[in-house]
Amino acid sequence: MGMHFEHLLDALSYEELQGLKKDLDQQGLATKRSVEEKIKKKMREFDKTCAVCLSELRFYSTSNYTIVFGPDDFKKKASFCGLDCLQYFIDHLKRLKAPKRPEQKGGIPEQEIRDNE
Repeated sequence: MGMHFEHLLDALSYEELQGLKKDLDQQGLATKRSVEEKIKKKMREFDKTCAVCLSELRFYSTSNYTIVFGPDDFKKKASFCGLDCLQYFIDHLKRLKAPKRPEQKGGIPEQEIRDNE
């Protein structure tokens, strides 16, 4: 992030840099608000395509679905064009979260083999 921020600062004029410094001296509330607005705008961009089939979502369609998931400190958002894509996504999440089955030899779970020895 350091180099990207340096490029951003290089693009600012002297007056803009002075305004940024003044805002930062006052706890950076205006800067924080601007960054939060940009983040919201970027998040809305993700709502334009289905997370599964990548088809374009119609803005006022009642068949669009959006879910927010993940831990409280790192929420993720996904939008879907219909119930089939939403179901596919949820099924995929379930498979990812399912516990791994124990190694098997000849169809017998590893634990049963050890118990019989």
